[in-house]
Amino acid sequence: MRWWLALGILVAGVIPTPATAQALVLDEEFNQYAQSLAAPLRAKLVPGRAVNYVLVNDPSINAFVTAEDLIFVHSGLIKQAKTAAELQGVLAHELGHLQAGHLQQRQQQGKRALLPVLAGAVLGAGAAIAGAPQAAVALALGGQAAGIQTILGYTRVQEQEADQYALQALQNAGFSASGMVGLFTTLRTQGQLSYDSPPPWLVSHPLPVERLARLTMALEAEQGRKNNTNNALSPAAWARMQAKVAALTDTPASVLRRYGGNTAPEQYARSLALLRQGKVAESAALLAPLLKAAAGDAYYQELQGQQALAKSDIYAAINAFKSALRLTPQGLLLRYQLAEALRASNQDAEAAGHYQAITRAWPVWPEPWEGLGRTLGRGGQLAASHLAFTEAALAAGDIIAAKQSLNIAQNYLKKPPTPTTTKTGTSTGTSTDSTAWAAQLAERLKEK
Repeated sequence: MRWWLALGILVAGVIPTPATAQALVLDEEFNQYAQSLAAPLRAKLVPGRAVNYVLVNDPSINAFVTAEDLIFVHSGLIKQAKTAAELQGVLAHELGHLQAGHLQQRQQQGKRALLPVLAGAVLGAGAAIAGAPQAAVALALGGQAAGIQTILGYTRVQEQEADQYALQALQNAGFSASGMVGLFTTLRTQGQLSYDSPPPWLVSHPLPVERLARLTMALEAEQGRKNNTNNALSPAAWARMQAKVAALTDTPASVLRRYGGNTAPEQYARSLALLRQGKVAESAALLAPLLKAAAGDAYYQELQGQQALAKSDIYAAINAFKSALRLTPQGLLLRYQLAEALRASNQDAEAAGHYQAITRAWPVWPEPWEGLGRTLGRGGQLAASHLAFTEAALAAGDIIAAKQSLNIAQNYLKKPPTPTTTKTGTSTGTSTDSTAWAAQLAERLKEK
């Protein structure tokens, strides 16, 4: 197998998905953009909890939150929202559900349904790896699509509570409720025009006339308050995000037709679309002036790394991903791409460190556990390797595979230690840490 296929960094837009499936796109730029919109609201809404944001490649207008502190946003919402304030209002509402504890009230069903939701999710900027044979399997999503749909319903009381938390958070942070009212008005209008098939938001988030009236009254009570300063709310930042989401979720041909101008967001979208088409040189030519004008842009660096992968230049890709990560050190998705590239180039010790950092911060994502397991196994740490595979299977909701991997790990732990130095620079054999890790996993599996 070619090494760049082994990286497993895929793109949603090139993979045909069933009508019932929804492709999940893990994109660092989208995640960080949503984080920046939500950051001013977090003092009121679930402070101290790490919330991440995942793009759903679905043209409908929708968003929802899960018990794993993940907020999923449909690409259709990004494309149809008129301003960043409208997205901010939606995020405030979903954070309001978390703050009100609505998911805990239905946690057992929702947790079981959403546990494997990130298994097979794809990295948004991984256009260079289009066509990998495992992609169709990864994005079949079977249980994922069904699992997503099981937790969408809320009562009117819960919706009112989430709205109230959102309005309070916006007010405390100095932002207007105009975004909430604007998008909900659009949704209400669409619902009235589509009696047979209302927008999914109206099905999963009931929006009776009186609820919209309460939001409108809150807006009128602001007495002309304007949004506080927030760079993410700027028209330029919003235009770039809409272009990026379109480039990740629309067909490349449609992106090239729509974004034909010379603005930075349009060139960025075209560069992504061309890379998805395999036109690496043309993609790089469009990116070059953007990089020259904004050398400190982490996501331009990320795209440059993807272009390097498409040319089979693994070391140039590693350098680009390292540059991107230095610019955005909190970027777990950037870190994952770097870890995968390092593993592909046999730089196991460094790759393992990055995988471990990701799994500590985002333990419900199976793929980093899988990568860690493979890296540790290649370094001779067989017990720890299979413990990482156990974690991957648990995160993916595959209890049978988790028990099998744990059993293998326990068998290795029973063998007498044979300390030897491995190429990862650590010692193999029985370790206290692995024994404790195995015991903790055994306890978790007893609950399944």
